[in-house]
Amino acid sequence: MKLSRTVAYALQATMQLAVSDSDTPVPCSQIASKGEMPERFLLQVLRSLVNHGVLRSTRGVDGGYMLIRSPEEISLLDVIEAIEGPLDSKLPLPAAPDDITQVNLQKALQDVTATAREQLEAIKISHLITAPVAESDNSESGGAESHLAHNPTEAVIGPITPSTTRAN
Repeated sequence: MKLSRTVAYALQATMQLAVSDSDTPVPCSQIASKGEMPERFLLQVLRSLVNHGVLRSTRGVDGGYMLIRSPEEISLLDVIEAIEGPLDSKLPLPAAPDDITQVNLQKALQDVTATAREQLEAIKISHLITAPVAESDNSESGGAESHLAHNPTEAVIGPITPSTTRAN
């Protein structure tokens, strides 16, 4: 599954807000700086998250962004659909009702989409911001646990660089 840069930034910003110690709104400039994201582009991303009920924005000197719900209630699906729209399996070409290959393909794509939706809904932001329990064979310094605890965004979606993302 390839994620757009916009989705990657939305996930990164959402996770940053989830781990934030602040009980007050976090300014876009702070989110952008910490996540090394372009502020002007991030503003558009945050606006989509606000419009889809993931974040709340507050104006003014002490304004910024906060999660509307707890990280345990926000899924990957919520964030992805806030940016990309609903996951859809419809073919762009109309299928003739008697074309069994098109009917079979459409059914297969619907099944894949349903499975993807279930999986993405099951993964909550809270799962992504906590380090997994250390395993005995990976407990040495530099293991997967330390990487996840250090940068949960990269552990989930990889580093966000122009070479690994596509522009929208």
